Amino acid sequence: MALRLTMGFSDNPRVQPLKDGIVKPQGIELDCITLDPSNLFQRNLTYDEFDVSEMSISETLLARERTDGKRWDWSALPVFLSRGHHWHTLYVNTASGIKSLADLRGKRIGVPDYDMTAALWFRITLKDLHGIEAKDNVWYNGRTKALSHGGALGLHDDGPAGVTHHWLSVDQTLDVMLDRGEIDACTAIRPQARVTAGDTTVVDRWGGTQLDGNPRLKRLLDDDGKEVVYEFYRKTGCFQANHHVIVQNRILKEHPWVALELYKAFQRSKEVAYERARRSQSAYLFFPGKDFEEQAAVFGDDPYPIGLRAMRTTVERAIRGSQEQGLLRRPLRLEDIYYRTTLNT
Repeated sequence: MALRLTMGFSDNPRVQPLKDGIVKPQGIELDCITLDPSNLFQRNLTYDEFDVSEMSISETLLARERTDGKRWDWSALPVFLSRGHHWHTLYVNTASGIKSLADLRGKRIGVPDYDMTAALWFRITLKDLHGIEAKDNVWYNGRTKALSHGGALGLHDDGPAGVTHHWLSVDQTLDVMLDRGEIDACTAIRPQARVTAGDTTVVDRWGGTQLDGNPRLKRLLDDDGKEVVYEFYRKTGCFQANHHVIVQNRILKEHPWVALELYKAFQRSKEVAYERARRSQSAYLFFPGKDFEEQAAVFGDDPYPIGLRAMRTTVERAIRGSQEQGLLRRPLRLEDIYYRTTLNT
């Protein structure tokens, strides 16, 4: 009889063949639940309810360090299928004097969660490309202490060390603060369907700020951050990978074979998704562009490599960055994070 596991994942085309059942892990039946990452990770940290789940790399590191042995008893798989960049949603107040990333030094910056991986890579990029340390800026946490990943991990009581960091109240929102000039820049500015300021049940609250035609706001990077991402990779060799996969250790202790079987299934799912992407381009476009060739010239043929041989440098930079930014209190090794049978992938 197949082992039945619940899997929580975001809407990710590289995982869709696995969700659809086109790719089937041997000996495993997956009951798939699709959630947006902010709510998925909140549920992981608060209720620890999924057998297998997509999870923030940064928050996995903190959960590993801060676990009491009962909560967050996970092992990770080196499956990296998310690049949830916030560069295309990086807005600045036009009165701030910010014209480029280099101008962000000393500014007041809002992020949804200081500890989220996209914010971690944002600050690593500022340091590695422009020498800007996390402590050089003042940070505002858009999610409240009560309903945030950082709050679930205890950052409201302990951390980030050496960094000036403020939590918003439930009535405040980052978009309104940016519009009023109370902060200078903000990542992840995305209009929502309704105003949710003051709503204690919403993770990412929205204040209703007009973006289009607003003379007080502008998007900082006209190319959605493409050149920043390319420059960062050329300089560091690191992908800005946001999420990997976690598995409950209670399952791996009884069924250690599950780790590699899931790893192989995610690899096959990605390959099917790549083939779908190639076919859909030729099916829809009269004159396909050079996007594939341009990307391959920087990243190679596989922009979403999995396994630690390909991704060791990336994960190790994330670990160092977490320490530099006042999050991790001690270094972690890859074997502290990833399940033992996947360390040679």
